[in-house]
Amino acid sequence: MTPRQVVALAVRLFAIWLAIQVLRMVPWFFDPGAFQAPSHVWNTFVVALSAVIVLILWLSPRIIAGKELTSSDARSRAPVSADTWLIMGCMLIGLWTLTTTLPRLVYDTIALNSMPHWQDNSTLRHWVIYNLVEFCIAVWLILGGKGIRRAFRWVQDAGTRKGNLE
Repeated sequence: MTPRQVVALAVRLFAIWLAIQVLRMVPWFFDPGAFQAPSHVWNTFVVALSAVIVLILWLSPRIIAGKELTSSDARSRAPVSADTWLIMGCMLIGLWTLTTTLPRLVYDTIALNSMPHWQDNSTLRHWVIYNLVEFCIAVWLILGGKGIRRAFRWVQDAGTRKGNLE
């Protein structure tokens, strides 16, 4: 891989991480207790702006990489394969997600178990389920690099015949 490809891959991995962070904000829109007109408009603006940034980063990583590297940097080669970079990137995104999700999951689980039985705990139960799903995704990203690589290859090669690729 050339340094330009490495930077483009890093930009796309950052776009994936940012998209995950934006998706983590979506449940706040459905919390009836948190709805206030000015904050709801602000949250919508932040999510929309973040989505535009994710799209720009995802659709133009080589343009960004070309602006970040000089022409002498672009000629040298990095010794690591693209699959290794993809697996390392997925693991890093998974570790980041795990480090932000695990403390919330533990806290919410302890709070849920310490609540009296007569008190309404449905909101807290929903957050525990949400954190469990996020925890599973993080573990999958950390341990399932090969499956993610196969999924990326399938999307990349969709609509083409195997004979045309060689």
